[in-house]
Amino acid sequence: MNNTFYFLRHGKTKIDKNAPVSRWVLSEVGEKQASQLTREGVFDDIDLIFSSTEDKAYKTVLPIAEKLGKKVIKLEAICEINRDNSGFLEMEEYEKTIGQCLKNPDKSFNSWETANHALERFSKQISELDKEYSNKKILVVGHGFTINMYFAKLLGVLDKVYERLSRNDFADWGIVKNQAVVKDIAKQA
Repeated sequence: MNNTFYFLRHGKTKIDKNAPVSRWVLSEVGEKQASQLTREGVFDDIDLIFSSTEDKAYKTVLPIAEKLGKKVIKLEAICEINRDNSGFLEMEEYEKTIGQCLKNPDKSFNSWETANHALERFSKQISELDKEYSNKKILVVGHGFTINMYFAKLLGVLDKVYERLSRNDFADWGIVKNQAVVKDIAKQA
């Protein structure tokens, strides 16, 4: 234990109305963000890298992994809240569904996974990683909902997840050590 977790939100995605959200890929901007992350030096001393199984997360961390000569371990449990069953939602419906999911975390809207289920599986996986390793710097590359819910849980502000989501963007990152937020992924209001 006593690990330091760096949580990185994947780069900007390319919206594809014909593909499930979990299969979306990085846009050109997202690819540039992934490349830029290797030049910032923030992740230069990472010991372990874990990524969601979704391509947009994996491709975000791949340049970092290649620079460091590290393997990326993909984990299903750190994937985004599952939204594939709803099909593509136009922005207005998407925003409405986000609000409903976060205000009613035990209910499913538009056939999405419940927010509480996503948070539970994500939190459990991070806890397991923390127990498995000791004194490591661990990079976890995932998604906006699950990372923001996790940070909000640690900060005791789960009722403010929706507002926190609006204060961070693709390729933002935060740090957690000993179950405490050291650097928040959400920018200050």
